[in-house]
Amino acid sequence: MKNPRILLVEDNQAELFGYSKYLSKAGYEVTTAETFKDARDALTAKHFEAMLLDLRLPDGDGMDLIREAKTGSPSTAIIVATGVDDISTAVQATKQGADNYLTKPIKMPDLEVTLERCIELEGLRRRDLIQQRLAHREKPFFGSSEAMNKVLEHAEVAASNDTIVLLSGETGTGKGILARWIHEHSGRKDEPFVELNCSSLKGELLRSELFGHAKGAFTSAVKERPGLIEAADRGTLFLDEIGDMDLDVQAQLLTTMEERSYRRVGENRMRSSDFRLLCASNQDLKAATESGSFRKDLYYRICVFPIHIPPLRRRTEDLLGLAKHVLAGFGYAHFPLSDEVRQVLAGYAWPGNVRELRNMLERAILLAKGSPLAPKHFPGLEAEKPGPRFDPPQEALSLEQAEASHILRVLDMCGGDKNLASEKLGISLSSLYRKLGKTERV
Repeated sequence: MKNPRILLVEDNQAELFGYSKYLSKAGYEVTTAETFKDARDALTAKHFEAMLLDLRLPDGDGMDLIREAKTGSPSTAIIVATGVDDISTAVQATKQGADNYLTKPIKMPDLEVTLERCIELEGLRRRDLIQQRLAHREKPFFGSSEAMNKVLEHAEVAASNDTIVLLSGETGTGKGILARWIHEHSGRKDEPFVELNCSSLKGELLRSELFGHAKGAFTSAVKERPGLIEAADRGTLFLDEIGDMDLDVQAQLLTTMEERSYRRVGENRMRSSDFRLLCASNQDLKAATESGSFRKDLYYRICVFPIHIPPLRRRTEDLLGLAKHVLAGFGYAHFPLSDEVRQVLAGYAWPGNVRELRNMLERAILLAKGSPLAPKHFPGLEAEKPGPRFDPPQEALSLEQAEASHILRVLDMCGGDKNLASEKLGISLSSLYRKLGKTERV
């Protein structure tokens, strides 16, 4: 764990200086506040592992600050500092949510021990909650092919450090599942995993969701709201389909990554968040930078550790293992599948990848009504297989027409996979995109 963040709330400057100096030397990251307002601002700006609070503040009631802190950041341990004559008040504070109290004058070793115990206890509570959630979550299965073994090797490297990861692959290949796996095997596994699909929001709504907003920042901003960057503090922020992010939001994200600070929409105050960034896209972002739809500087910033998940049709040896895993998750007890069903599954191109496989199997189980699965329970599989995108030439073609026809034929052979098609054609992906643009005019 990184140096724990401690908020010291005390209006006596001499005591505040003593606490701060001692705890800083002990390895804590210390923030100080002499007033209720300063303490509230500090709590909204970042997350603290613990807060030492003097209840008697010049501009507010410390009891209110306890309630606010426990509402906004329930995992923050709160230790109340009180005089000998105010022990009954301290006991009342523990009923409001404080974790412990110390009587003044506070001995520094006692303060350090109390902080350690409270932070450790809150950490154990948080880990217990996370472990309970993980215990009820199905363990992901990615396949056992050579291609997926390589992907998992790279994922293990990504999980062992804090670098930015860019996951690429077609829709339905499991980028989101792999992102969560990386988080749950990283040093941040006990902290939040915050996910945002950038294709679901546009413009100001996306900016607000990511950075938060102040009250009145725009028409529907009836109250202030923290953003997902704030929620991901000390944890992981996963931006799915980052290629769909608006250019101006891309610029703001890049600034946040470089400076590790940001502003809420409609707010001037700078805030900080220590988050680890994972990104995913089903687009070719390198080609998107050439077309101008994605910023080059952001691309090079997030493409530190790229991991590509190949489509299911390029790792058919994983198909039956994935099917078995999915069926086990649905409680289906009639595996192994018949040869006829295996042939049906193996003969399909799976353009929707693992997600489509899961949906097809779920539908088949419903149609089977408890009986063994049969080909009739997979209606339309063959009909959904992609058909030809071109007509055979009926007359001599120009060189440009012949090239366009050949490119489309190779693209069909590759099931629409542009990366594979560019490899087969022996040209770069950007060249393929340019030539595809020309085919529309041929």
